[in-house]
Amino acid sequence: MTEQHPAVGFVGLGAMGALMAHHLEDVAVPVVAFDVDPAKRGEFQRAVESPAEVAQQCQWIVCMLPHPDVVRAVLLGDGGIGPHARAGTMVVDMSTTGPETDQACAQELAQYGVELIDGPVGKGTWAAGKGELIILAGGEPAQVDRARWLFDLLGSEVLHCGPLGSGQVVKLANNIATCANLAAAFEAYRLAAQSGASTEALLHVMRQTAADSWQLNNTVARALQEDYSLGFKGSLALKDLHLALAAAKRAGLDVPTTAGSLHWYEQSVQAGDGDLDLGAIFKLPS
Repeated sequence: MTEQHPAVGFVGLGAMGALMAHHLEDVAVPVVAFDVDPAKRGEFQRAVESPAEVAQQCQWIVCMLPHPDVVRAVLLGDGGIGPHARAGTMVVDMSTTGPETDQACAQELAQYGVELIDGPVGKGTWAAGKGELIILAGGEPAQVDRARWLFDLLGSEVLHCGPLGSGQVVKLANNIATCANLAAAFEAYRLAAQSGASTEALLHVMRQTAADSWQLNNTVARALQEDYSLGFKGSLALKDLHLALAAAKRAGLDVPTTAGSLHWYEQSVQAGDGDLDLGAIFKLPS
């Protein structure tokens, strides 16, 4: 039987990656899976022991990894993709890595004849398993067009954000607004609670005015029910804010709101809640 789509290597099977990889299987794309956790890769029929083996079997590879250092090791390390890939391989970094990492790795991968584009995603786990992500693509137009068949399977919308690294910039900018929005709602709630005012009245008026937001109606609503089930890990929010601050510094920008928001996610991670949803900042003491 002829395969409709080429095999896709998928490296990184965390909260988002596993759902995305399973969705590819659901739409009849053969997946060659790798994660450092044997239990996670054991969920897939075609699982391998290293990124190198992924590269040996696939010329389309998606990375969905937690940290820039991990991305570098997976792409360029001795047991990584670059040294073992066939010329013409396309790697799509869908992690939130920051533009500098992808740009540097792309230069190194070019010596192996491997192309790299970035495609970090918007929305969360609720969209990852349905192919309804927003994909923020960075690369040359021809590269993004070549990868569109894959993007269209994983996302309901694909935005070409500019040259390599631009998807990362848009993702980090979006996460500034996401994290700052939640932090502002948290501070507003703390002020009302600490002052003896009705928090119910505050939430009601916020939902009827310009203070309304997705975070208020979703993350905050869950957090006030002590539901910190994963949408977006607090530790990853903290990592992304650090990446955003670094990107802003390189651009010569002052971003005090971003720096201020980071405070609450640092506190939450230091309190041991980094593996919970970022709404766990509401657990912090008044």
